[in-house]
Amino acid sequence: MDDGLAGFVYRSGRWEFREEPLERFVRWALEEQVVPAKVLPRYRRVYRVVKGEQRRFKRDQWWTSRKSVVDQDKHEAMRQRQEAERAEREARRQEREEAAEQRRKELEEQERIRQAAESEALRLQREKEAHLRLEDARRRWDEADARRERERVEHEARLAREQAEREEKERQDLATARAWWGRMSPQQQTELFVAVAEYAWRESSVRVEVPKKPMMWPQYARGVPLYVPGRRRTLYCVVRPCPDLIASCPDVAKELILTRSAQEARELADVLPTDRIVHLNLPEHEQLTMC
Repeated sequence: MDDGLAGFVYRSGRWEFREEPLERFVRWALEEQVVPAKVLPRYRRVYRVVKGEQRRFKRDQWWTSRKSVVDQDKHEAMRQRQEAERAEREARRQEREEAAEQRRKELEEQERIRQAAESEALRLQREKEAHLRLEDARRRWDEADARRERERVEHEARLAREQAEREEKERQDLATARAWWGRMSPQQQTELFVAVAEYAWRESSVRVEVPKKPMMWPQYARGVPLYVPGRRRTLYCVVRPCPDLIASCPDVAKELILTRSAQEARELADVLPTDRIVHLNLPEHEQLTMC
């Protein structure tokens, strides 16, 4: 027998197929060791693996042992008892929830009344605070206006001081630069720029623009920048930047520096890299004050 014979497994609460030889089944049936038994509706589904695939069957009756019949009845009684207990627990839970809901509604009503009273008190408090804030805002506006006026006066005074400091520094820098350039006469200046032009042509094969009236540039430590003419007008060198003004013009250290004599080169070497300084070795002779 491979169909129609089954046993009830109490632990899992379901019927399972039993496969037995036909001769044994006939003997069990004659000896009433297996009897036909009705399957309760809940247990009519049964599963079986057929050719590696689990399939579901439905049976209303089995050949089975009397023990399996008893086990089915016991399991059904246990299941009904559990369902009754669940129903009772569900009823008690629902009663608790209903009581809790009623209590929640009562608390909500109490809370609504309390909040209404608080809202009214809060409204009155806010009106009072709004009045105080308005008074405070007016006071702060007046203070802010006074503070802005003070800051304006202080800012203008600071700008005036800074302008005076810049003008004083400019005056001092100009005096320092004039003293530096005043060490040469006009003839020596002309001689110097002619020598610079010759140096540029000799060493770099470029012609530099020598202005008719050389101007001291603040960004080059009051030295005179000379450019290579062309579309881009490239800076070639800076002539005689003032040693005392180098500290405020750090970019000068990147440029080629040309000086008149070895003495000037030594003075500049104290504040600039020596590899960027070239002196033209012009003779030292009587120097007149620069006008």
